[in-house]
Amino acid sequence: MNEFEDYSEKFRAHLLVLNYAPRSIESYGYYLKQFFRYLRELGLSDLAALTPAHLRDYQSHLWEKANESGRPLSPNSQNSALRGVKVFFRVMKQEGYLAGDPARDIPFTKLQKRLPRSVLTRQEMKKLLDAPNVHTVLGYRDRAVLELMYSTAMRRAEVEALKVEDVDFDGGFVRVNEGKGRKDRVVPLGKVAGKYLENYLKVIRPELVKDPMERGLFLGQYGNPLTGDVIWRMVKQYARKAGLTKNVYPHSFRHTCATLMMKNKANIRHIQELLGHASLLSTQVYTAVSIVDLKEAHRKYHPREREKG
Repeated sequence: MNEFEDYSEKFRAHLLVLNYAPRSIESYGYYLKQFFRYLRELGLSDLAALTPAHLRDYQSHLWEKANESGRPLSPNSQNSALRGVKVFFRVMKQEGYLAGDPARDIPFTKLQKRLPRSVLTRQEMKKLLDAPNVHTVLGYRDRAVLELMYSTAMRRAEVEALKVEDVDFDGGFVRVNEGKGRKDRVVPLGKVAGKYLENYLKVIRPELVKDPMERGLFLGQYGNPLTGDVIWRMVKQYARKAGLTKNVYPHSFRHTCATLMMKNKANIRHIQELLGHASLLSTQVYTAVSIVDLKEAHRKYHPREREKG
C-alpha cells in the first residue's frame, strides 16, 4: 500500500466512525482520488510537504478542467471537488497524521445565486397530480407517491427509504429517517395526501406484496421497494402526460411546495423545518422565488400602469 492509499484508508475509517452517510463517503473518496491523481502527475508524493500554493494551483486546475462533455466544470462541481480535499486535510490534521492543513484558507469559488427553475403553478401541479390513472393498481400507487411528495416536500431518497411504520395517520405525520445529513425529522401529512396514502396501504399495497416481511412503503409490481430511479422516471412520465413544458423532476415538488407556501404567507422557519434545512439561508431562496408575484402586483397597483391610454 502506497502513502496515498494509506491516507485514503485512514480518512475513510474516520468518516465511518463519525457515521457519515455511505454516499458521502463514496463522494469524498472519489474527489480525493482525483486529487491524488493530480499530485502524481506533478510528481508530488509527500503530503506533509504541500503548501497553500499547491492547493491554489489545484483550484486553478479545477477551473481549467473539462467535464465528460468537454465543457468547463461548473462552480458547484469545482467546489465539490475542493470540499473533499479540504475535509481530508482538516481530518488528517485533527487526527495528528499531518502537522498542518494547507487547504484551510483556500476559499471556495463564488457562486451565482440561482433561483429554482422548476417551480410549478398550482394549475400545473394539479395537472401533474391528476396524470396517473387511479383506476389501476400502479396508477393509484403513483398518485399516492406524487401526493405525498407534494404534501411533505420530501426528497426523492427520503421517499425511497420510507417504511410502512413511518406513517402515522392518527397523528397526521410522516417520519423521515436519516434525511440529508443523516438527520431524522417529522413532517405533517396533509388530508388529501393522507387519504390517498391510506387507501394505498389498505387496498393497493396488498396487491403488490410478495414477501410478507417486506416493510418498504411503496412497492413495484414485483414486490420490491421503489428505487429513486423509478421515482425519477415516474415524475418525468407524468409531466409529459400532463403536457408540462417545464423541466420537472422529483425536486420540483419541494420547490413548488415551499414557494406556494411562501406565497400564502407561511413562516419561513416553518418551511425550513418542513424541508429539513440545517440553515435558514438555504430556505431564504424561496423568498426570492415568491417575488414573481411582484410583477402582477406592479401591473395592478402602480399608478402609471393604471393610467389609460
